[in-house]
Amino acid sequence: MACEILRIDGEIVHIRLKGIMKPTDLQSLQTTGKQLIGQGVKPRLLVTLDDFQGWEKGVDWNDVGFMLTQGKNILKMAIVGDERWKEDVFAFVAKGLRPTEIEFFAPSAAKDAESWIRA
Repeated sequence: MACEILRIDGEIVHIRLKGIMKPTDLQSLQTTGKQLIGQGVKPRLLVTLDDFQGWEKGVDWNDVGFMLTQGKNILKMAIVGDERWKEDVFAFVAKGLRPTEIEFFAPSAAKDAESWIRA
């Protein structure tokens, strides 16, 4: 799998995306998110793109059901990765179309991303 949940530290979910993301990766993240939200947690996602190569092609990524039902419960997303992915990631996570605060950080600013996600 391209997606790995490294650890959950209170409300902060540390995630690494490596290679090509597949629908099963997204489903796994959403399942974890639903479990945390069901426990009363308002997750903050700290996502690191590690040799990220994008999303599986030929797949319908337009299912917004999770975002519509649970999106308001995710407080923040910090994405750390190569700048070339910034606009595509923002489109994928629907920045500006949901109440979640979402920011992108270069790998050299990973410590800033962690500070921001905790604030």
